[in-house]
Amino acid sequence: MCYREAAASSTQAAPGGAGRETRFFFGLAEAETAEIATAIEHQVEELLAEHLPEVDLRAVGVGGRAGSGVLRVVIDHPVRVDHDLCARVTRVLDDAGFRDRYAVEVSSPGPEPPLRTTRHYVAAIGARVKLAVAPGSVPGGAKSVSGTLSEVSDEALTVDTPAGVTVVPRDAVRRGRMVKRSQCGE
Repeated sequence: MCYREAAASSTQAAPGGAGRETRFFFGLAEAETAEIATAIEHQVEELLAEHLPEVDLRAVGVGGRAGSGVLRVVIDHPVRVDHDLCARVTRVLDDAGFRDRYAVEVSSPGPEPPLRTTRHYVAAIGARVKLAVAPGSVPGGAKSVSGTLSEVSDEALTVDTPAGVTVVPRDAVRRGRMVKRSQCGE
């Protein structure tokens, strides 16, 4: 992980990690929390598109309150993510004032990258995935679906699981990530 000095020494931390939805703000209703986190995600996305278009935003996690919270940003790059690229992204976020409100952490996606956009899911066809899903959205009421991603559309993701084929509505997917074979029950 790449950190700025102040972020590395910060005593503030949020549960969850890079690639996980970390959306909590003390004293706010859940709808307000989601709205704030979504707005921050869009701001980060726009900044990177404008200043570093070659960088692929994989995940944004926000925890705590502005002024004492943590902003975690997971990035990818067609060639590689190194310390210099993390530092460049951190500078863009710093110039936009995020460091005034949050400890900023920028990292690579690691071996199990989060899946956020249609492009991410299409690129993961044939790979092992784990999807956190809304309650009641898949047969049997499972909270997650693991297996090989076989099909992607705007409406659904098709996953070949050990129990058979499972079609997951896109709006039911809370989080997705690629996983190692052993985590798919195979």
